[in-house]
Amino acid sequence: MKKYKYLSYFLDEKTPLYGGKTGIDIKKLDDISSGDSANTKTISMHNHSGTHIDFPNHFFNKGKLSSDYDANFWVFEKPFMLEIIVKESQIILLDEPIINNIPVETDFLILNTGFYKFRGQKKFWNNNPGIHPDLAAVLRKRCPNLKILGMDFISLTSYQHRALGKVAHREFLGHNDILLVEDMKLDELKKSPSRLICLPILIKGIDGCPVTILAQD
Repeated sequence: MKKYKYLSYFLDEKTPLYGGKTGIDIKKLDDISSGDSANTKTISMHNHSGTHIDFPNHFFNKGKLSSDYDANFWVFEKPFMLEIIVKESQIILLDEPIINNIPVETDFLILNTGFYKFRGQKKFWNNNPGIHPDLAAVLRKRCPNLKILGMDFISLTSYQHRALGKVAHREFLGHNDILLVEDMKLDELKKSPSRLICLPILIKGIDGCPVTILAQD
Protein backbone atom coordinates (compact mmCIF):
# COMPACT_ATOMS: atom_id res chain seq x y z
CA MET A 1 0.00 0.00 0.00
CA LYS A 2 1.31 3.42 -0.92
CA LYS A 3 1.77 5.74 2.03
CA TYR A 4 1.31 9.47 2.41
CA LYS A 5 3.69 11.92 4.08
CA TYR A 6 3.23 15.52 5.18
CA LEU A 7 4.86 18.24 3.08
CA SER A 8 3.53 20.88 5.51
CA TYR A 9 4.83 22.00 8.88
CA PHE A 10 2.69 22.01 12.00
CA LEU A 11 1.98 25.58 13.06
CA ASP A 12 3.13 26.78 16.47
CA GLU A 13 4.38 29.90 18.23
CA LYS A 14 7.88 29.37 16.77
CA THR A 15 6.75 29.23 13.13
CA PRO A 16 9.00 31.64 11.17
CA LEU A 17 7.28 34.40 9.22
CA TYR A 18 8.60 36.49 6.34
CA GLY A 19 10.75 39.39 7.50
CA GLY A 20 11.50 37.76 10.83
CA LYS A 21 8.06 38.53 12.20
CA THR A 22 6.13 36.41 14.66
CA GLY A 23 2.40 36.33 15.05
CA ILE A 24 0.98 32.91 15.86
CA ASP A 25 -0.69 33.01 19.25
CA ILE A 26 -2.27 29.86 20.73
CA LYS A 27 -4.00 30.36 24.08
CA LYS A 28 -6.09 28.19 26.36
CA LEU A 29 -9.74 29.18 26.52
CA ASP A 30 -11.28 26.30 28.45
CA ASP A 31 -9.21 23.91 30.57
CA ILE A 32 -10.39 20.63 32.13
CA SER A 33 -7.71 20.90 34.84
CA SER A 34 -9.28 24.22 35.89
CA GLY A 35 -12.76 22.72 36.18
CA ASP A 36 -14.05 23.32 32.64
CA SER A 37 -15.93 20.52 30.87
CA ALA A 38 -13.57 20.45 27.87
CA ASN A 39 -10.26 21.75 26.56
CA THR A 40 -10.46 24.53 23.94
CA LYS A 41 -8.09 27.14 22.56
CA THR A 42 -8.09 30.37 20.61
CA ILE A 43 -5.71 30.68 17.67
CA SER A 44 -4.59 33.97 16.14
CA MET A 45 -2.16 34.14 13.22
CA HIS A 46 -1.06 35.89 10.05
CA ASN A 47 -2.78 34.25 7.08
CA HIS A 48 0.60 33.69 5.35
CA SER A 49 1.97 31.53 8.16
CA GLY A 50 3.97 28.34 7.80
CA THR A 51 3.33 26.22 4.73
CA HIS A 52 0.85 28.44 2.93
CA ILE A 53 -0.54 29.37 -0.46
CA ASP A 54 -0.72 32.71 -2.25
CA PHE A 55 -3.85 33.36 -4.31
CA PRO A 56 -3.93 36.02 -7.08
CA ASN A 57 -5.71 38.46 -4.76
CA HIS A 58 -2.51 38.65 -2.72
CA PHE A 59 -1.16 41.06 -5.37
CA PHE A 60 -4.27 41.94 -7.41
CA ASN A 61 -7.37 43.57 -5.93
CA LYS A 62 -9.58 41.80 -8.47
CA GLY A 63 -7.61 38.56 -8.42
CA LYS A 64 -9.07 35.21 -7.45
CA LEU A 65 -9.64 34.46 -3.76
CA SER A 66 -9.55 31.31 -1.66
CA SER A 67 -13.20 30.50 -2.38
CA ASP A 68 -12.82 30.76 -6.18
CA TYR A 69 -11.41 27.23 -6.55
CA ASP A 70 -13.41 24.00 -6.47
CA ALA A 71 -12.39 20.84 -4.65
CA ASN A 72 -11.03 19.13 -7.77
CA PHE A 73 -8.39 21.82 -8.17
CA TRP A 74 -6.51 20.56 -5.10
CA VAL A 75 -5.72 17.04 -6.32
CA PHE A 76 -2.52 16.71 -8.37
CA GLU A 77 -1.81 13.59 -10.41
CA LYS A 78 1.46 14.75 -12.02
CA PRO A 79 3.59 16.38 -9.30
CA PHE A 80 7.32 16.68 -9.91
CA MET A 81 10.19 17.55 -7.56
CA LEU A 82 13.15 19.43 -8.99
CA GLU A 83 16.30 19.40 -6.88
CA ILE A 84 18.58 22.39 -7.36
CA ILE A 85 21.51 23.89 -5.46
CA VAL A 86 21.19 27.54 -4.43
CA LYS A 87 23.17 30.11 -2.50
CA GLU A 88 21.88 32.52 0.12
CA SER A 89 19.80 35.34 -1.41
CA GLN A 90 20.17 33.85 -4.89
CA ILE A 91 17.57 34.72 -7.53
CA ILE A 92 16.53 31.51 -9.28
CA LEU A 93 16.15 31.49 -13.06
CA LEU A 94 16.48 27.94 -14.37
CA ASP A 95 18.50 27.41 -17.53
CA GLU A 96 17.18 25.49 -20.52
CA PRO A 97 18.72 22.05 -19.76
CA ILE A 98 17.09 22.07 -16.31
CA ILE A 99 13.75 23.27 -17.66
CA ASN A 100 13.81 20.48 -20.25
CA ASN A 101 14.07 17.90 -17.45
CA ILE A 102 10.68 18.96 -16.06
CA PRO A 103 7.91 16.71 -17.49
CA VAL A 104 5.55 18.73 -19.67
CA GLU A 105 2.50 17.24 -17.91
CA THR A 106 3.59 18.54 -14.46
CA ASP A 107 0.72 20.13 -12.53
CA PHE A 108 2.53 20.83 -9.21
CA LEU A 109 6.23 21.68 -9.40
CA ILE A 110 8.24 21.39 -6.18
CA LEU A 111 11.56 23.22 -5.89
CA ASN A 112 13.78 21.39 -3.40
CA THR A 113 16.76 23.64 -2.72
CA GLY A 114 17.68 22.22 0.67
CA PHE A 115 17.16 25.65 2.19
CA TYR A 116 14.61 24.13 4.58
CA LYS A 117 17.63 22.96 6.60
CA PHE A 118 18.05 26.54 7.86
CA ARG A 119 14.50 26.84 9.15
CA GLY A 120 14.74 28.23 12.67
CA GLN A 121 17.83 30.30 11.81
CA LYS A 122 17.84 34.01 10.96
CA LYS A 123 19.10 33.41 7.42
CA PHE A 124 16.01 31.34 6.63
CA TRP A 125 14.04 34.59 6.34
CA ASN A 126 16.83 37.17 6.01
CA ASN A 127 18.82 35.49 3.23
CA ASN A 128 16.30 33.22 1.54
CA PRO A 129 16.59 32.62 -2.20
CA GLY A 130 13.93 34.07 -4.47
CA ILE A 131 12.41 33.43 -7.89
CA HIS A 132 13.08 35.55 -10.98
CA PRO A 133 9.95 37.00 -12.62
CA ASP A 134 10.90 35.57 -16.02
CA LEU A 135 10.60 32.02 -14.71
CA ALA A 136 6.80 32.28 -14.66
CA ALA A 137 6.45 32.47 -18.44
CA VAL A 138 9.16 29.85 -18.95
CA LEU A 139 7.36 27.35 -16.73
CA ARG A 140 3.97 28.08 -18.24
CA LYS A 141 5.38 27.46 -21.72
CA ARG A 142 7.04 24.19 -20.68
CA CYS A 143 4.17 22.94 -18.49
CA PRO A 144 0.79 24.28 -19.72
CA ASN A 145 -1.06 22.31 -17.00
CA LEU A 146 1.03 23.73 -14.15
CA LYS A 147 -1.24 24.99 -11.37
CA ILE A 148 1.13 25.46 -8.44
CA LEU A 149 4.81 26.16 -7.85
CA GLY A 150 5.95 25.06 -4.40
CA MET A 151 9.25 25.78 -2.65
CA ASP A 152 11.10 24.92 0.55
CA PHE A 153 12.03 28.52 1.39
CA ILE A 154 9.91 31.08 3.20
CA SER A 155 8.83 33.17 0.23
CA LEU A 156 9.09 33.57 -3.53
CA THR A 157 10.52 36.99 -2.63
CA SER A 158 14.12 37.04 -1.47
CA TYR A 159 14.26 39.34 1.54
CA GLN A 160 17.36 40.97 0.05
CA HIS A 161 15.61 41.58 -3.31
CA ARG A 162 12.13 42.67 -2.27
CA ALA A 163 11.35 44.90 -5.26
CA LEU A 164 12.11 42.07 -7.67
CA GLY A 165 10.02 39.72 -5.55
CA LYS A 166 6.93 41.91 -5.95
CA VAL A 167 7.34 41.73 -9.72
CA ALA A 168 7.79 37.96 -9.55
CA HIS A 169 4.65 37.49 -7.48
CA ARG A 170 2.66 39.46 -10.02
CA GLU A 171 4.06 37.48 -12.93
CA PHE A 172 3.12 34.14 -11.38
CA LEU A 173 -0.22 35.14 -9.88
CA GLY A 174 -1.35 37.45 -12.66
CA HIS A 175 -0.15 36.88 -16.20
CA ASN A 176 0.49 33.17 -15.74
CA ASP A 177 -1.99 32.28 -12.97
CA ILE A 178 0.36 29.87 -11.24
CA LEU A 179 -0.39 29.75 -7.52
CA LEU A 180 2.47 29.70 -5.02
CA VAL A 181 3.06 27.47 -2.01
CA GLU A 182 5.86 28.69 0.23
CA ASP A 183 7.75 27.11 3.15
CA MET A 184 7.18 23.46 2.22
CA LYS A 185 8.47 20.64 4.42
CA LEU A 186 10.71 18.53 2.18
CA ASP A 187 13.07 16.78 4.59
CA GLU A 188 11.34 13.40 4.06
CA LEU A 189 10.73 13.74 0.32
CA LYS A 190 13.37 11.73 -1.56
CA LYS A 191 11.70 11.57 -4.98
CA SER A 192 8.77 13.01 -6.87
CA PRO A 193 5.42 11.95 -5.35
CA SER A 194 3.09 9.81 -7.43
CA ARG A 195 0.16 11.94 -6.27
CA LEU A 196 -0.28 15.05 -4.18
CA ILE A 197 -3.17 16.64 -2.30
CA CYS A 198 -2.93 20.28 -1.21
CA LEU A 199 -5.75 21.38 1.10
CA PRO A 200 -6.12 25.04 2.09
CA ILE A 201 -7.92 26.07 5.24
CA LEU A 202 -11.48 26.79 4.12
CA ILE A 203 -11.74 30.46 5.00
CA LYS A 204 -13.86 32.36 2.50
CA GLY A 205 -12.58 35.32 0.51
CA ILE A 206 -8.94 35.62 1.59
CA ASP A 207 -5.72 36.19 -0.37
CA GLY A 208 -3.76 33.31 1.16
CA CYS A 209 -3.85 30.72 3.92
CA PRO A 210 -1.99 27.77 5.43
CA VAL A 211 -2.28 24.49 3.53
CA THR A 212 -1.94 20.84 4.49
CA ILE A 213 -0.08 18.94 1.78
CA LEU A 214 -0.13 15.14 1.56
CA ALA A 215 2.28 13.40 -0.81
CA GLN A 216 1.83 9.81 -1.88
CA ASP A 217 4.91 7.66 -2.52
